[in-house]
Amino acid sequence: MASLLDPLGLLPRTVAAAKVGLKVAGWTEQQAMRMLGSRLAAPGNAPLELETPKPSRSLDQKMQSLLDRALDQSTDGSQSELYHRIIDQLVPDEARIISALSDGSSSPLVTIRTRTPAGGAGKVLLANASLVGRTANLALPHMTATYVSHLLSLGLLERGPEDTAMKQDYEILMAETYILKAIKAASRGPLPARIDKRTVRVTTLGRGLWEAATGGRL
Repeated sequence: MASLLDPLGLLPRTVAAAKVGLKVAGWTEQQAMRMLGSRLAAPGNAPLELETPKPSRSLDQKMQSLLDRALDQSTDGSQSELYHRIIDQLVPDEARIISALSDGSSSPLVTIRTRTPAGGAGKVLLANASLVGRTANLALPHMTATYVSHLLSLGLLERGPEDTAMKQDYEILMAETYILKAIKAASRGPLPARIDKRTVRVTTLGRGLWEAATGGRL
């Protein structure tokens, strides 16, 4: 029926055509899904599988690869690879520590422990705090103990006995805020904290690494 909004009376026909179109589209989708289901269920058609990542090499394969490389590697090549691997594990502040001690000098080192009731060494509250954090002008001097511990574990630094000639240096080190806090925390009533004084210096490995790196041999 014609109206002011539809003077030609086309709206009912348009709606009817749209309904037919929707029915046809729905029927087509159903047929497509049935065909797909039939093909997947047909004999010989393997189910779809997601691609899984390939497993990494086994431990024995990795070990054998290293042994094979060792047969072809020269002494210089092995040393260079070792130095590269070590340097890749360092942060800039740790490189500064090696630089500061590369001349063969030593730096005061202290470890703060609690005391047992018998006066023996108890729990370690701060290990490997050193004045080298100041002399090397580290960006994070309060991380010195962590840096030194890491360098010790890599074999680049080693501990030595207390150097009584460094009395003033030990006093400066003991005045560091983080060390004073550790001493306070390690004290138990009448039992004062135990302070083990040592020194730290570069090892032969550390010196070789420094010379190779600064001499352009890496």
